[in-house]
Amino acid sequence: MKFKVAVIGAGGIGSNLLRISVPTLSQNILSKKLGGIEITIFDSDIVERDNLYHQGYNISDIGKFKVDALVESLQLFESSLISFKPINKDVSDSTKLDIFNLVIVCVDSPHARIITHSKCRTWLDLRCRGDNFMALDYNADNNLIKSLTDLEQKDGSCQFEDAIQTGNIQFGNASAAVFGSQWIVQHFRSILGQNNAMHPKIRSESITFGTLRKYI
Repeated sequence: MKFKVAVIGAGGIGSNLLRISVPTLSQNILSKKLGGIEITIFDSDIVERDNLYHQGYNISDIGKFKVDALVESLQLFESSLISFKPINKDVSDSTKLDIFNLVIVCVDSPHARIITHSKCRTWLDLRCRGDNFMALDYNADNNLIKSLTDLEQKDGSCQFEDAIQTGNIQFGNASAAVFGSQWIVQHFRSILGQNNAMHPKIRSESITFGTLRKYI
């Protein structure tokens, strides 16, 4: 049976996370030892022109569901070792996330985070805003997780409101995706019992200002 991964969100973090990690996992000895990997991607959004500047989509993708466009771009790497399942819906309380071996939250939705934290044993929570990014995982202290996950917080975007209009595109989403890709590899190594496997430590960082010690 394949190792089942769920990626929640195909926007600034999720799209870049998969474009970085999938080429490696498609030929990786870790994938073979895990029996292959099946990646399910959840997102109800449709590709818009503003998404082209930081999410890796093409003009021809405009109007498509993000999950469909993303899987199309990854089909080159599909094999017996890695496969993809796009679901053009957001996660909800009824979503059966407990069937997955690993759930990665890549969407700025407190509701999706709380569902994941409560239903899943093994998860990675990636967040960003501007050039900042934050990474939490299932090893984090429960009080810290709760303090950083407020259900009253509004859903948001990885870019500031006027970023596209002013040209002030920032890359916290890419930093989160790089962190997530490294975390995935080390997580797989840990599962397989390889020596010196270690999850990257949870953190909150700004590309401009460095580690934000106020939170973690």
